[in-house]
Amino acid sequence: MSSFPSRPPVSPPGPWSFPTPTRHQLSNGLELVVYRLPGQQVVSGHLVLELGLENEERPYEGVATITSRVLDEGTAAHPGEEFAEVLETEGAGFGIDVSLAGIQAVLDVPVTRLDAALPLFAEAVTSPALGESDVRRHVTLRLAEIEQAQANSSQLASMAFREAVFDPAFRASRMTAGEPDTVGEVGVDQVRAFHTERFGPRDATLIMAGDFRTDPVELAERSFGGWQVPGQLAGRREQPAAALRRAVLLDRPGSVQADVRLGGFGVDRTHRLWADVTVASYAVGGAFLSRLNAVLREEKGYTYGVRFGFSPMRSGGTYALQGSFRTDVVADAIATARDLLDVSARPITDGEVADAINYFVGVSPLRYATADGVADQAAVQALMGLDDDWVDRNLAALAAVTAPAATEAYGELVHLDDLTLVVVGDAEKLAEPLSASGFADLEVRAI
Repeated sequence: MSSFPSRPPVSPPGPWSFPTPTRHQLSNGLELVVYRLPGQQVVSGHLVLELGLENEERPYEGVATITSRVLDEGTAAHPGEEFAEVLETEGAGFGIDVSLAGIQAVLDVPVTRLDAALPLFAEAVTSPALGESDVRRHVTLRLAEIEQAQANSSQLASMAFREAVFDPAFRASRMTAGEPDTVGEVGVDQVRAFHTERFGPRDATLIMAGDFRTDPVELAERSFGGWQVPGQLAGRREQPAAALRRAVLLDRPGSVQADVRLGGFGVDRTHRLWADVTVASYAVGGAFLSRLNAVLREEKGYTYGVRFGFSPMRSGGTYALQGSFRTDVVADAIATARDLLDVSARPITDGEVADAINYFVGVSPLRYATADGVADQAAVQALMGLDDDWVDRNLAALAAVTAPAATEAYGELVHLDDLTLVVVGDAEKLAEPLSASGFADLEVRAI
């Protein structure tokens, strides 16, 4: 009879915290944030430009996106396809993310190739070719992208909800990557002017995370230290405001289901009730077995899935119920959802709070287990004006949430009598029941 060694004891997980960076400033003023992560053999670099989209000129909204998408189409030193070829030779990937808060250029590269790849990364941002044919092609692609989005019911509902929730005077009310009438006006002159005037080391942060074999500070200085933009314009920041409550039905004749958004103007991560309402919204609609999903999907079979949560921006944000429902049950689904969104009669429970805390606390070590995860979160913090220890402070705040605090915060921030409704579906079948169910001011619009 064979014997096996006894099973080793399993200890509870130890305390976890988000990595602590070192901060440096390059000779040109560019902020450098370095995360030294032993064992992470793929380095992730994010160049964060705190260049909010309110800095686009209104007639050319979308120029930030077009400019960003053309960065890797060739540089002064490596024109055309040559840039992509040399970047690929180093095993590096280049990406772009444009949000309302700003622009991120992203580099992922094996640590053994970082010395060669980081100068190429700097080239793309500091001296791109910005060729006329490349600009025209990306404008054409963006216009096609808009058409595709408008043909997608879910995307259309999200765009219409943004338009309905934010005061139209603010950039947040319009598409992040620009709309047809403004994108179509973007040409090479606008792109080059935007890059010349807006891209620069002022209000920019370079984030690097990985297990470095060379000094990342020296490498960053060699790659970016010579980036000088004396005429770089100072950016400005908007603080969006809410629009008046609306109810909008976008007509898609013949649709067998409808996409629904029901919510309002929200708060950002700096709000004093952020942790409390995060826990509450997870219980209401953030988990698979949340209140909304348990009733609308599991019990009634109205939808394949529904969710509810807060989407923070640098200043303010939104909260919304989102889901797709069969056309014949839309009015009842919305009425049921409104009842479920009311926690005054059924407060958040201790069990729901415990489930939410276990999820948020438990998922963090996995979410930030890679250099990319750490750099991505650090980039979010830079764009949102958050401190380096925000993750740890937020997790501590989440762990301290109680059921009464979650219920109270939710009631203070979710205004059930002032919810904006957007529905994309068959108006012939939906207009009357929606009007009769409490939306007498329903606007019916053609797509």
